[in-house]
Amino acid sequence: MSEKKFTRRDVLTIAGAAAGTMMAPGIIRAQSRSNAPIKVGVNLPTSGVFALVGQEANKGVQMYLESIKHTVAGRKIEAIFEDETVQVNVGVAKARKLLENDGVHALIGGVATPVIYATAPLIIKAQTPYIITVGGGAEITRKSKRNEYSFRTSYNIWAQTYPFAKWIAQNKTKKVYIFCPDYAAGKEFADAFKAGFTEGGGTIVGESYAPLATPDFVPFLTKVAEAKPEGIFGFWAASAAIRFLKAADQLGINRTSTLYLSGFAVDYDTLPETANAAIGAISVHSWNLDLPNAANQAFVKAYEAKYKATPSYLPLFGWDAMRAVVAAVEKVKGNVEDKPKFAAAFKGLTFDSPRGRMSINANTHDIVQDLYIRETVAGGKTMPVSKVIATLPNAADPFPDKG
Repeated sequence: MSEKKFTRRDVLTIAGAAAGTMMAPGIIRAQSRSNAPIKVGVNLPTSGVFALVGQEANKGVQMYLESIKHTVAGRKIEAIFEDETVQVNVGVAKARKLLENDGVHALIGGVATPVIYATAPLIIKAQTPYIITVGGGAEITRKSKRNEYSFRTSYNIWAQTYPFAKWIAQNKTKKVYIFCPDYAAGKEFADAFKAGFTEGGGTIVGESYAPLATPDFVPFLTKVAEAKPEGIFGFWAASAAIRFLKAADQLGINRTSTLYLSGFAVDYDTLPETANAAIGAISVHSWNLDLPNAANQAFVKAYEAKYKATPSYLPLFGWDAMRAVVAAVEKVKGNVEDKPKFAAAFKGLTFDSPRGRMSINANTHDIVQDLYIRETVAGGKTMPVSKVIATLPNAADPFPDKG
């Protein structure tokens, strides 16, 4: 058999073909990554006691994606929804499904603190950013619990309540009675209020607690009324807030004492039901319906057009969680496959929200935002409205390294 003599051209052709064969899979994988959609898991409760929370927050997630036409950094972005239910075993199972089966690049969720804590090991293992969308427990982002992949865009109980309590002591009254729900979050709100109020020179004249699911608050508030407090502080939200305010109105305690409340009690998910019972209440919130910034006007207009209703803070929380994900994607120019780099992009993230300028602290991974002190007044077309009377700028956890 005669030997074939290869020319230089033959050698280059063969070498080029071999190189192409070896490189092709890598090229295909890279192209697949850049063209595949970015997947965001959304794990919020849409059934059970907190069903409304997840349902409304999910609306905000969808609305934000629609506002950017489901595209960021040249890639499509999509949400995959699951029902956390606030039960730890279910919430963790749903998170695992999103992380391991669906391969999401980021996870939005977290209402109940126990579910958030139980989800943390999964996101650390998967090196996937976890955006706390509703939960407010301070420990989530404090030194003892924070990790490289968890970030918060909702609120922090201490960041919200501590400065509000100081403001009350310095501007309104020196004597307040605490009445909160008898579970972990209620106790944390109470502790934060006591710390800020006494720091501001105030005195707690009494405190009591009621089960969150109490059907009738009248017996509990009768005891509060006997103390004849100048003010009453309470953390109440959703249906519990409605029952609380109606009972306060029935006893007249909302007229003999000033109610100082978390903003969740007098927002647009409760005001249609509580009517004049909320008038006169002073509350603190990270958002108000009539904030004049352009982002808020666009958000309110979009919600009203789509759902023919007034938005509350819940769709805002969903909107901002997805906005943070998109901002981080833009920061890494769409390369979410570099997991450590993508997670690091959330550190120090700053963007304009319907609530105003907000940021994620690079060290604590917690939200920093302005807070709005509001008074609920008559004057709305169908219900009372909350009007901003003071602003607490750049509110953050006063004790981020505690624990």
